[in-house]
Amino acid sequence: MKRKLLALILTLGMILLLSACSEEADGVSSHRNTGLDTSIKRSTDMAVSSDGTLAINRLSRGKTQAMGASGTWTIYVYMCGTDLESDGGLGTADLQEMVDATKTDRLKFIVQTGGTETWNNDIVDSSSTERFVIENQQIDKVDELKEANMGSAETLADFLDWGVQTYPAEKMGLVFWNHGGGSITGVCFDEKNEYDSLSLLEIENALTTEYSKMTDSFEFIGFDACLMGTVETANVIAPHARYMYSSEELEPGYGWDYSAIASSIEANPSITGGDLGVVVVDSFYNACAAIGSESEATLSCIDLSKIDELVYAFNDVAKNMYNASGNTDVLSGIAKGITAAENFGGNNKSEGYTNMVDLGSILKNISVDVQGTDKALSALDDCVLYMKNGSDKADSNGLSVYYPLSIQGSEELSIFKDICVSPYYMTFVDKMAYAGEKNGDLANYSDANWLGSDSAYWSDGYQENTENYWSDMVVQSDQEYNFSENESAVSFSQQPALNANGMYGFTISQDTLDYADAVYCDLFMDIGDGENLIELGLDDNVTANWDSGQFEDNFNGYWFALPDGQPLATYIVEQGNNYNIYTSPVMVNDVETNLRIRLDFQADGNYTIRIIGTWDGIDPETGQSAKEITKLKKGDLITPEYYSYNMKTDEEGTYVGEKYTFNDDPIIYEELLSPGDYYYSFQIDDIFGSSLYTDFEIFALDANGDIYFYEN
Repeated sequence: MKRKLLALILTLGMILLLSACSEEADGVSSHRNTGLDTSIKRSTDMAVSSDGTLAINRLSRGKTQAMGASGTWTIYVYMCGTDLESDGGLGTADLQEMVDATKTDRLKFIVQTGGTETWNNDIVDSSSTERFVIENQQIDKVDELKEANMGSAETLADFLDWGVQTYPAEKMGLVFWNHGGGSITGVCFDEKNEYDSLSLLEIENALTTEYSKMTDSFEFIGFDACLMGTVETANVIAPHARYMYSSEELEPGYGWDYSAIASSIEANPSITGGDLGVVVVDSFYNACAAIGSESEATLSCIDLSKIDELVYAFNDVAKNMYNASGNTDVLSGIAKGITAAENFGGNNKSEGYTNMVDLGSILKNISVDVQGTDKALSALDDCVLYMKNGSDKADSNGLSVYYPLSIQGSEELSIFKDICVSPYYMTFVDKMAYAGEKNGDLANYSDANWLGSDSAYWSDGYQENTENYWSDMVVQSDQEYNFSENESAVSFSQQPALNANGMYGFTISQDTLDYADAVYCDLFMDIGDGENLIELGLDDNVTANWDSGQFEDNFNGYWFALPDGQPLATYIVEQGNNYNIYTSPVMVNDVETNLRIRLDFQADGNYTIRIIGTWDGIDPETGQSAKEITKLKKGDLITPEYYSYNMKTDEEGTYVGEKYTFNDDPIIYEELLSPGDYYYSFQIDDIFGSSLYTDFEIFALDANGDIYFYEN
């Protein structure tokens, strides 16, 4: 590939990059009607002493007594249908599985339905909140109420109170059925109530309301939903159940196999929650394998009696993390270990952010810099009674934890402070957010809100002390990016420029190199009308020397493309040992979604690229995660979409390509881009979550694949 000089002076300010970031979320939507009973104290009290020592006190029963006859089971299913039912009939399918498999009266499924525009059966009415009993291969409606918000703690508490008192059993389980969004946005998004969801605090409140009326705990609490396999979730429900069933990642396929669950209980009514958890995990994984989606699957059975030891051990690690954060070298290693850890739900600008990161992966990655990780990993291993994860999630360890890979508004941190399992981890997260706003300057950071005599950590006065704490901070995603400032903790010893060979590069100064976390290339294309640029995406395909801090472009004129030659706007999602995962915004059959694309590197230096499927991503307003990655079907119409910018009017928007008919072959290729001008920039991410963008260099590509560059 030749690079030649064109004697032409062209410049373009960084304002063009606004098109790359205009879709960032403004923040997590608040819960409008929580239904929280503020007279109910929390079921877990986590107190921190003046020296930072953590103490955990939970509601507990000195003596337990079964609430029903020996050999009986009741599983309460809180089924918020949303689009899973209205679009796909998945709720109806699971109800049918329950009916088919419950052959005696030893097992009852007690189901509350709601939260969807329509049901795909003649039994459930979407205009009201209904309750059903499933047993003896029959489904009977036993209660009908005025339509209620399934995202409200009050609605959940009412269902639990009615269900537990009316249909108690020796062993009882509770299932949350719907979309999940992780620790911050929760589960059960009601599409008839502006997608309001149950937060972890709302779930805790409802469970605590019922606690005193029960003489035994739930045998299990499960989440047939994405992303709810988190340490924050486990910590909140620990006083209320013996086991938790949950997924760290998306739930591919059709969710849990209720036929296998019911059949196992019917065959052995004395089965424990731990043994049943093995059935739930195995049957779920097998169902995923049957449709070829097992590579992305994760599901775990968590022993909640072991959570305290994990929390204490993790707090010790977090204390060492925080105490070491004054050392730049150590802080850099910790932060890079976290951002390199397995994470779930996309976490990229095209699909949105969940900020859920695998706890075990973090502990392993930071073990060189932080003491206590071995003990915490052992405690995590004790908690995770049983789990399965696919090949694409090989670094999954059973529970994730929140970390702000990209802060989606200051409200996100405000939610986190009430569910964070460790005061030292809260302090570390807060300190990193502060540093991001201060370009790495930590000189004036104070930990008084979380440590010391005035700590607000899980105290009755947290609202007063921290209500406006983050509102004064310019958190990165609270507003649109301002590239006229374009500030970061990273600086250059050699400014971005072309060298004599036509390579575009820069050198990061040695005193800020530890602050640099990742370097990507960002490519725009001039569509040829003299006005509009479209973004082709973000990739890690740069020449990097992390020891010297020198980086250069590796632009060769080739890009991912559909078989008809249209380039795809692709954004890197995951970097594995021998593969990368990308996402590309598209419309499929005129519905907006994202293509998931996998690039596999081979031992001989070649590679293959294939489309995995489509995923709708994370809703930027509600935090709801789409349920699964969906396979394309022959005849599907794929229309590429691109973020666009008009150079004359400064308007941002979306550029739409041409429809392409999918021919059932998922293999795609890198193709030579069409002749024209291409605008190339570097995005440099620092360890505090900020990004620095270089000015554009403009390359011209001709029909022979030769690259020309413009010199200022």
